[in-house]
Amino acid sequence: MTNHIFLHGLKLNTKIGVPDWERAILQELIIDVDIELKGNENFKSNDISKTIDYALIESQIKEIGLNNKNQLLEDFGEEIISKLKEKFQFEKIRLKISKQKILPETDFVGVILER
Repeated sequence: MTNHIFLHGLKLNTKIGVPDWERAILQELIIDVDIELKGNENFKSNDISKTIDYALIESQIKEIGLNNKNQLLEDFGEEIISKLKEKFQFEKIRLKISKQKILPETDFVGVILER
């Protein structure tokens, strides 16, 4: 049995991209994160200290976005996962980062990282 927590549709404005025009403006990224928790007891305790607080995940991701120096979504995603691993205990993570309307014939482009 596995237990997950998730945040989907987190909107984050940051400067990111390879072309100069992309980095010259703030772009909205849409972030989905799914975290598989360690053990099963965290869903039975009714104790926030035994799980991961959604608000803390959100604030970590926003802080990384505020200070972002990465050009690629791939590197940005790796930084998010690395920071979350430092701060929280979990088994697995799946991170999806999307950008809207970057290519004329697509709604979204992006990356999915699983660790």
